[in-house]
Amino acid sequence: MERSRAVFLAAAGLLTVGVPFLGGLYAAHNDMAVYRKVFEVWDNATTLIDEIPNLRGTEPIHFLKPAVYPGDGVTVNASGAGQEDLILLSGFFKDDNYVRLIRRDGSVVNEWRLRALDLVAKPEQCRSPPMTNWNAIPHGTIATPEGDIVTSFESCGMVRLDRCGKVKFATTEITHHSPNWLADGGIVIAGGEYVDTPTQDIPWPFEGPYWEDTVYKFGADGKLVYRKAMTEMFKDNALEAILNSGSAFKTRVDGEFHLNDVEELSPELAADFPMFAPGDLILSFRNLNLIAVTDPGATTVKWHMTGPWVRQHDPDFQKGGTITLFDNHTDGSLDGSREGGNRIWEIDPATKAARVLYGAKDGQRMYSSERSTQQKLPSGNLMITEGMQGRALEVTPEGQTVWEFVNRYDADRVTWLQNAEVYDPGFFTVTEWTCAAE
Repeated sequence: MERSRAVFLAAAGLLTVGVPFLGGLYAAHNDMAVYRKVFEVWDNATTLIDEIPNLRGTEPIHFLKPAVYPGDGVTVNASGAGQEDLILLSGFFKDDNYVRLIRRDGSVVNEWRLRALDLVAKPEQCRSPPMTNWNAIPHGTIATPEGDIVTSFESCGMVRLDRCGKVKFATTEITHHSPNWLADGGIVIAGGEYVDTPTQDIPWPFEGPYWEDTVYKFGADGKLVYRKAMTEMFKDNALEAILNSGSAFKTRVDGEFHLNDVEELSPELAADFPMFAPGDLILSFRNLNLIAVTDPGATTVKWHMTGPWVRQHDPDFQKGGTITLFDNHTDGSLDGSREGGNRIWEIDPATKAARVLYGAKDGQRMYSSERSTQQKLPSGNLMITEGMQGRALEVTPEGQTVWEFVNRYDADRVTWLQNAEVYDPGFFTVTEWTCAAE
């Protein structure tokens, strides 16, 4: 804590004394390379100021939002035939980041505490200084039948925990967003690395330093088996126009494309997608409002589409040959009032026809400017995570809410939910979740 206080005082001094100096430096030299370096220092200093509640351990500022919805925990439970389902929730619950496996009545079957500094392989590589357990965001979680979970801390690394929270593996590569299973038992996930000195093969306007989005494939043991740089993929597919269509090519923070999901087309669904093949990958690039389907190596772009969504998340292949996704439809407002809020789209990749399944109309309003997921259930219902509003809800095809969970923090605020995913009770082979004796 003394170290944190010293860092804070140093940052405060920099902010007080350095502002006029920085402005003069830029005006005098007009050198973008120098300016970018100075801006990085400035950004880190302001981050330190913002992190005071985290450093003190008083409030999880990254996860707090004013409450929009009433209630605490499960507020609606009328899902009928799905009452025996289990729901995997990832989010900040009261005092820390957790993954919880719950029943539909809200009772907890098992939970895993996610303290990044105790779990990730290399805390020093995380991209959001100062790194504390309260600013390392667990971003998406998947489960195994034996009760393991795999989760990724945002721009830190991926870990696999057994049902009692023991680390089975932790990657040294920087990963972000949600991991997803491969048919061979491996894992595919978005990741990345810093590029300080770009090669001449990287086209303008990538000058460095910048963040290189990558596709990573890991084996079941957590060892890296494949990586593919996204700048390389776009360039090799004659899609240079996409490379320079974004607005921030020199950032070390947000990423040029913000690759936020990678998922495989399973052998079970492949017959419904004659345009594609088993093992193909669907990729979501938030900053480009773009989704794309590639071969398994992310070397050949077979299909891509931009909009009508804005800053989307979580595209999924669906039975019947369609793709669904969560459209954040970020509009710069606090409540989505400019453009109507979030919506769930269904897309036919063959025709590029798209229709809204839920959202953006009376009775279906929701708004999370970032994050969030959707899952189409065998019943046709949708499980939706309105992440930044701390809400998960299951809705019927007619738009009726049959299950809802609100992640209350206090009387006035909620904390984020990263994802909510429904599991059939027969999925898990675990018969005893108790870990006290182990």
